[in-house]
Amino acid sequence: MVLGGIGRLRKYLAASKEEAVSGEKAFLDETMRHFVKSCQDRKTFPRELFHSLQLWGDELARLAFQPEALRLYDEAIDLGVRRYPELYLRVLVGKARVFNSLGRFREARALMISLAEHSYLITDRNLIPEILFTLSESSLQEGDIEYYRELLFRGLRFFHTNIEKRRMFIDQIRRTYRYTHRVLIDRRIMRTDKILFSLHWIHFLVQDRYLFRLTRLSTITRYFLLGAVYYLNYIKPRPLERSPAHFGDGFSRNDARPHRIDPRSSVHRASPSYSPILITRAMGGIGDFLMMMPALHAMKKRNINREIHLAIPRQYFSLFQNNDMRLIDIENEPFDRRSYGKWFNLSDCPASRVENRTAPRVRTNRIDIFAKALGLDWGTIRRMDHRPPYSVSEEERELRSAFWKYHGLEGKTVVGIQIRTEEVYRDYPHMEKLAHEISGHRKVLAFDAEIIPGYNGSNIIKVEGLPIRHAFALAAGCNLLIAPDSAFVHLAAALDIPCIAIYGPIDGKVRTRHYPNCKLIDARDRFGCLPCWRSRETPCRLTGMRGSVCLAAISVSEIEKVVNELSPIQGCG
Repeated sequence: MVLGGIGRLRKYLAASKEEAVSGEKAFLDETMRHFVKSCQDRKTFPRELFHSLQLWGDELARLAFQPEALRLYDEAIDLGVRRYPELYLRVLVGKARVFNSLGRFREARALMISLAEHSYLITDRNLIPEILFTLSESSLQEGDIEYYRELLFRGLRFFHTNIEKRRMFIDQIRRTYRYTHRVLIDRRIMRTDKILFSLHWIHFLVQDRYLFRLTRLSTITRYFLLGAVYYLNYIKPRPLERSPAHFGDGFSRNDARPHRIDPRSSVHRASPSYSPILITRAMGGIGDFLMMMPALHAMKKRNINREIHLAIPRQYFSLFQNNDMRLIDIENEPFDRRSYGKWFNLSDCPASRVENRTAPRVRTNRIDIFAKALGLDWGTIRRMDHRPPYSVSEEERELRSAFWKYHGLEGKTVVGIQIRTEEVYRDYPHMEKLAHEISGHRKVLAFDAEIIPGYNGSNIIKVEGLPIRHAFALAAGCNLLIAPDSAFVHLAAALDIPCIAIYGPIDGKVRTRHYPNCKLIDARDRFGCLPCWRSRETPCRLTGMRGSVCLAAISVSEIEKVVNELSPIQGCG
C-alpha cells in the first residue's frame, strides 16, 4: 500500500496536481499511524512495518518534509528496526541525509562514520555508496578534507554494482581535483586507486560516446570494471595498509576506526602462524548460523593451535555456547581486525553473492558456500560432516521434561511446527489450517519468536517468545518437525529428527541436500518457473504480489499425507 501510494504521489507531482498530492500525503500519513498503532496494540512488529516507515521517511525527505522524515526514522528505531540490519542501515542513511540537508553535519557524520569505520557491519553492499557519499559530504562541510578525499576513492574501491553510483564518485573526484591528470600524478593517492580511477574514467568515456554504445563496447568495459573491483575485494584482496598520518595511530586505510584493544592481550603477542582467526557476521539469521557451523567445526579441527574469534550480534551467542570459540559482540565490543592472522567477513554474505550470481541455476548448498568462503578446500568440504554440530544441554533436557510433564505429553506423538519465517515470500500460508488438521490425533507445538495469534485448539500448544535454546530444546523432543525454509529445517538435521520442509521460490533440493531425514515438499511439478530464487524485494512474476503462489498451491492434505507416513500416532491424550 505504501509503495502504491508513493507511486501515485509522484504521478500527481509530475502532473502538478497539488490538491491530489496533499490528499495522497494525508492518506499515507494516516495509514502509517494506523499501522504503527495496530502493531503496538498487538505487540508484534513485523519487517513490513519498518520497511514502510523507512520508505515513507525517504519519500518525505525527498519532498523536503525533513522534520516529519526524522520523526519516522526515530519511530522505526524506537520500535526495534535493529532486528532487521539492512533496514536499520537504510534508516540511518536516510537520517544522516536529512541531517546534511538541515546543516547538522556533525550529527550526520557521527551516524555514518560508525558504519564506514566498521565495514563488517554493512550487511548490504548496495548501501556502501550511500554511506560513503553521505559521510563524504558531511566530512567536507566539517573541514576534514583528507578524509573526504579518502572516502571518494573508497567508493570506487568497495564492490557494488550500481554503475551510476560509481559515476557519482568519479564526477566528485574530478570536481575535487579539477583535472583528471592531477589524480594520476598526485603522490598521496595509492597506485591501486589510480588504476581504479582510470578504469572508471575509461568506462564512462566509452559509455558517453554514441558510436561506442552502438558497438556494445560500454557493456564490455562495464563487466571488465566490475570484474576488476570484484577481484580486488574477494579473490585477491590487497593487504591492509597504514593510512596517511592524518588518521593517526590505530587507523587503517580500509577501516578508519580508532581501534581500542588491550595491548597486553594475546592477540598482539601472538606470532602470525598462531595468531587468532577472526570471522565477522553482522546479521542473522538463525538458519544461516546453523549452516555455518559445519565449516566452523572443520576450520577448528584444521587450526587446533589457533583461537577462532567469532564476532556476531549478542542475541545469537547462545547458538554457539558449546563451541570452542571466543564470541565477540560485533555491535558493542571493540576489536582490531588487523591484529588477526586471518579475517573472514561474512557480513557481505558469500551465500547471497553466489546465489544471486548463479540464479536460477543455483547448484551449491549454503553449507558448502560458507565453507569455501572460510578458506576450506574442496577435499575438506567433501569430507566434513554437513550436519550442524548443535546439541541440547542436560539443563535444557530437564526443562523439556518439565514442559512435557506439565502438558501431559509423555507417551504422545508430538509434532513441532515452525509457523513462519522472517520473510513473507517463504511462508506457507496454510500453516494454521495444517496445525488444526494434524492435531486431531497428535499433540502439536506451534513455535514462534513472537506472540502467536490464532492456533487455538485443544491439542495445540503455543510456544511463543522463548529464548532460542529453550525453543530448540522443546523442538528436540518432538517426533516430527514441520517447517518452511527456515531454522527448524537445519535444527532437525542437527538433531536427527524427521522433518517435513515446505519450500517455494528457493530450491529445497539444494538447501536440504545433506539432510537424509528431511522430506521435501514443493510445487515444482505444477510450476515450471520453480525454483526462481527470487528475494523479498522481488514480487512473484506470476502474480506481482509479495506472497508466493507456489507455496499457496501446496494443499494441506498433501502435507498431512506425509505427516501420517512419518509420525506413527500414539494417542493425543
